[in-house]
Amino acid sequence: MPLLGTEERRPQTDEDWLTLRQHAINVLEASNLLLIEGRPIAAHGANTSTGGAELNPADIQKAINANRAAYIVRAHALHDAVKTVIAAIDKKNVEQLVETGGAVDEACEQCHKQFWYPNDVRPK
Repeated sequence: MPLLGTEERRPQTDEDWLTLRQHAINVLEASNLLLIEGRPIAAHGANTSTGGAELNPADIQKAINANRAAYIVRAHALHDAVKTVIAAIDKKNVEQLVETGGAVDEACEQCHKQFWYPNDVRPK
C-alpha cells in the first residue's frame, strides 16, 4: 500500500548539493536545446499524453512553428529561472531553493499550457 502524506527532503551534505547542482545544470542545458530550430520535440512514435489533454508531438511542433517567438520567450524564461536555482544551490540556501524551484515549475507550466496541452480545461 502506498504511503500517504508528504515527504520533505533537503540537501544535507556537500555531495547532496553537488548532485542537485548537476541536475540543475542539466535542466539549464535542456533549456538551450529547446532553442535549436528543427530539433524534434519528441522521439519518433513517442506518446506525449499522460491524461488525454496533451497534443501529439506533430501538433506540438505545429503550435511551436506557428508561434516560435513566444516559444523562444518561454525557453528563455525557463533558462533564467534555472539560473536562479543554481544561485540558491551555490549559497546552499534551502528557502531560496524552494522559492526559485517554484519559478522553474511556473516557467515549465506556462510553456506546456501554451504548446503541449493548450486545450486542457481545468476546473475552476
